Amino acid sequence: MTKSFKLILQSGPNAGTEFLLEKDELFLGRDVNNDITINDPEVSRRHARISRQGEDYVYEDLGSTNGSFILGQRVNSPTLLQSGTAITIGERILLKFVVEGQDVAATVAIQRQRVAPAQSDPVMPPSPVASAQAVSAPPAYTPPANNPPMYASQDAPVFGPPPIVAAPVAPKKKTSKGVVIILIVLAIIIVFCVVPWVIVEVTNSYCSLFPGLFNAIQAGACP
Repeated sequence: MTKSFKLILQSGPNAGTEFLLEKDELFLGRDVNNDITINDPEVSRRHARISRQGEDYVYEDLGSTNGSFILGQRVNSPTLLQSGTAITIGERILLKFVVEGQDVAATVAIQRQRVAPAQSDPVMPPSPVASAQAVSAPPAYTPPANNPPMYASQDAPVFGPPPIVAAPVAPKKKTSKGVVIILIVLAIIIVFCVVPWVIVEVTNSYCSLFPGLFNAIQAGACP
């Protein structure tokens, strides 16, 4: 049965357009001189080359600006196209490669042969004698472990970090009220008695300040 190959534009300008692949080499791009013209800014002037190899076609990106993607991977080398392969260009252009005229029965047979599960060794049914022995044999008795139960003892030492005991805080010393009063009295005496006496002594002004007092103590002490 003769095969026919084509690209179907599924999204982009003029979606639904079909491009038959009848030559051994075709160019795809935005320029009108290409075999397959897609007038969209995301498509380069000469975007890709599609060439025949035997009974298949190979897709090759020609260093386009936005690139070509197959199965989410950017096409960096010639990639074999299979029926149903989706080619994405940029973000909006989607092409689907379709092969018509394949022998469907042969394809299904090949796929079934690939996914056929590996045969495993046959499982022999159990012997009736062994089954009877397995049913009649009582289960093996396992004696309990002769370990005495563990109880918590009140006298048992408790391991762990020692409790943290706060250091005693020294009480603040209170200043005696009597000491405060004595200091105040001494300050008053110094201010009102000692300081004036020192000033009078230095200036020798006894007679000018207290002439009567000194004359009473000693006659003629002050003129």
